[in-house]
Amino acid sequence: MKLTVCPFRAGNSACRALMALLLAGFALHRGADASRRPSYGGTLHIEMAGRVLSTDPRQWPTDSRRVAAAERVESLVFDRLVRLDESGQPQPALAISWQHDMPSKRWQFRLREGVKFTDGSPLTPEAAALALQQLLGNEFDVSANSDSVIVQSDHSVAGLLMQLATGRYFIFHTTTDGEILGTGPFQVSDWPHDATSKVVLSANESCWAGRPFVDKIDLAMGVDPSQQANAIAFGQADVVELTASEARRALQRGVRVASSDPVELYALVFDTTRPDVQDVRVRQAISLAIDRTSISEVILQRQGVVAGGLLPNWITGYQHLFRASTDLARAKELLNDSGHQFSRPVPLVLVYDFGDTDARSVAERVAVNLREAGVKVQVSGQTEGSRNFTADLRLVRHHISSPDPAAALLELLNSLGETTPDLETIEHIYAAERAPIDAFRVIPLVHASESYGVGPQVRDWMPPRWGGWRLEDVWLGPPAAAGGTSP
Repeated sequence: MKLTVCPFRAGNSACRALMALLLAGFALHRGADASRRPSYGGTLHIEMAGRVLSTDPRQWPTDSRRVAAAERVESLVFDRLVRLDESGQPQPALAISWQHDMPSKRWQFRLREGVKFTDGSPLTPEAAALALQQLLGNEFDVSANSDSVIVQSDHSVAGLLMQLATGRYFIFHTTTDGEILGTGPFQVSDWPHDATSKVVLSANESCWAGRPFVDKIDLAMGVDPSQQANAIAFGQADVVELTASEARRALQRGVRVASSDPVELYALVFDTTRPDVQDVRVRQAISLAIDRTSISEVILQRQGVVAGGLLPNWITGYQHLFRASTDLARAKELLNDSGHQFSRPVPLVLVYDFGDTDARSVAERVAVNLREAGVKVQVSGQTEGSRNFTADLRLVRHHISSPDPAAALLELLNSLGETTPDLETIEHIYAAERAPIDAFRVIPLVHASESYGVGPQVRDWMPPRWGGWRLEDVWLGPPAAAGGTSP
């Protein structure tokens, strides 16, 4: 998907003047279609499967998919010092410029003037520094001067820009009564404590980047994926998340579907302390027995691609260097050579996230493949937050939140419990990615896209290629002809 910034969203006087001239031109043009002009007003109705319990960036989840949900929601309320453009490159946001010393240990970010939090208090260097210090932790020393925030570390932090442009690093302000406020395009109007009913966000009229087009966002969280698919098909919601199977069905029903580049990794991770999977030949045999193509094309309905490496090709460009072949005969040979007898009654235990319907389908297909190789497998759903200590292997589904290969791999290796070596060069990144794969501690299966059903009245739906959304530029027009995928 292509990300652009809507030229009609006025962020300063020059933009407002440009908007006025353009709209005047449209008005003078005979036969101009008013339904194509961005307009203010209306409520955007969104449904999502995940639950975000708080807008406090300090209370950040650890699971990557919950992180993705939190980042989507909190990006509506807060801004960062730095943002990423459509190519994934850092660009000014609350900071208009930055500089660093030669070893990249000391960074100085000059703040944008005239920015206010939603309670009217000004964004000051001191407020920004206080927020960042709480999020970056003791590894950094964050201070302020007259117009800038200064971030220092005792070691090189060459990747600090990418770090501050993603994840939890939002600038926030805490009021005397404990309310968390931001400078973003929307502000919280209603946030139930249990997040089981709709969250309501209202347009920030004084947003430094310009008022968003819609007046309100009604966000329903924790909605079952099948209910979301029905809601978008019958016009009960404007934007919904879609599972891979529901995305295919939605297209067949004429719903507009928008999909990101592949941003989620499905992979098997072994507990190598378990006796039955300690032998590397057993783990290699399991890798060779899996038909990744059927998972991608049948189970995920072509909403994914076969994965040989941990990171998708659009991030690294070297996926062709990883093999992801299926060789059932060789798998049986390796199992025979290992001396393990998998025909006995006690099977290997494969766990997956119980609430994830796509993960369940992938796990069940993996089990079928392994049984064809002579390996009995018990597939077991695991509730969120619990841990099955008897599992031999688990299916993980990791959301990749950064287009930067070093940042994306570092986060992924951490989540898999792997060591995180120096990732300064592309050679380092490639070697670090190969290590758990060559040892068959981790078996990549597929990279899947993130899909949304988008109502026909939703205009300028242009999120980043790595997923998520940009709702400040979305506006509501008369329903257009539905169907197909969005550009």
